[in-house]
Amino acid sequence: MSFSANEIWTSVLSDIQNTINRQSFETWFKDSDALHFDGSTLTIKVQDDVAKRHIIDNYSDIFANIINSKMGRKINLSFVVNPSEVPLTVTPSTQKEMETGDRVDKVYSYLNPRYLFDSFVVGPNNQLAFATAISVSKAPGKNYNPFFIYGESGLGKTHLLQAIGNAIAQEKPYLKVLYTSIEQFMNEFIFSIQNNTQRNFKIKYRNVDVLLIDDIQFIQNKEGTQEEFFYTFEDLYKNNKQIVISSDRPPKEISHLAERLRTRFEWGLQADIKPPNIETREAILRKKAEIENIVISDDVLNFIAKRIKTNIRKLESALTKLQAISSIQNEPISVYLAKQHLKPLFDEEISKQITAADIMQKISERMNVSIQELQSKSRQSSIVLPRFIAMYISTRLTNMTTIDIGKEFGKRDHSTVINARKNVEKMMEEDDSFKEKVEDIISELRS
Repeated sequence: MSFSANEIWTSVLSDIQNTINRQSFETWFKDSDALHFDGSTLTIKVQDDVAKRHIIDNYSDIFANIINSKMGRKINLSFVVNPSEVPLTVTPSTQKEMETGDRVDKVYSYLNPRYLFDSFVVGPNNQLAFATAISVSKAPGKNYNPFFIYGESGLGKTHLLQAIGNAIAQEKPYLKVLYTSIEQFMNEFIFSIQNNTQRNFKIKYRNVDVLLIDDIQFIQNKEGTQEEFFYTFEDLYKNNKQIVISSDRPPKEISHLAERLRTRFEWGLQADIKPPNIETREAILRKKAEIENIVISDDVLNFIAKRIKTNIRKLESALTKLQAISSIQNEPISVYLAKQHLKPLFDEEISKQITAADIMQKISERMNVSIQELQSKSRQSSIVLPRFIAMYISTRLTNMTTIDIGKEFGKRDHSTVINARKNVEKMMEEDDSFKEKVEDIISELRS
């Protein structure tokens, strides 16, 4: 029995529609049309070059299985944008190229080759995050999806995200990897709306195998971006594509975040990165010195590590600055040289540790409320607001968890602290004078 091109393609599309999600089907196949069937090759017209390449890259095996099963023999598929062009055909050889990794349109956007697993120093503060990152790079989309890394700024989250991307690019070059920040995602989304290029935007972010998104916390309050990211997340997740996200806080503490996004961020595995202990800080400095060929003694490494405790970027910056000064002044790196030139970096780090008691005392002085009232069960607005501000500042200036902070304020639940933080953040966004008042208190505490 002979079949027309249209009959074959209609039957194939019917099966494809039951295999992939509706949005992908409408994006890539809705405007396709069968042009010709010569008995061995079916020629299909698609909407543009982007669609042609995407279909070839992502649906070759599905097409082969469906059409060969229906026809009872091997049939080639050729895709064209204009009927007069030379067809781009899916054959066994092109399928083999895809399986072995010889794809033309790799996407390794914004990956820094310096960020590798080998250059990441592992300590008790980041073991789970590191081990999970290794696992994700070996089997993207399989075990931990999404993978959510959180921790304060400067602790190595970006390093881990990019190390995952670089490892996949090296070991699985046939996969498309995209690293970007949520700010870049947001800017491109806005640009696509202004220039009517939303389709190209969707293609870029949904036509990948691994999406690495940095600093997701900045999506708070951005309703349009949140909605677009939700659909991007859904499309990738349903197609078993790996998603890795970083943030300075866990999903439950990101204020003004759509609940459907929050729950999806929590689907996979969350791993936090804490400030490194002194042994890990020394190891970080030693690794940096080895990579940069800096000659430095253990005494100097220990001296620096004792004075910069919470930020890896500052550790590395201190070493870079010391190397530059040593080279300019033509003298070896020593503790004396570090004391002379790194003091501005040390001053902030070795200042008195701020405690919840310090914060409550400052709030008491500035807002005419007693420490006892801050710790009381009172719900008077004149006490609740100062208490919320004190809790918020405690999350900013101390290393305490929200559970510990809650205990300091009259044995309250950690959810109260999270709520306080969200409320104060919102008030600071909406009221500049209120924001200035809070920042003044923070400055006074720091000084």
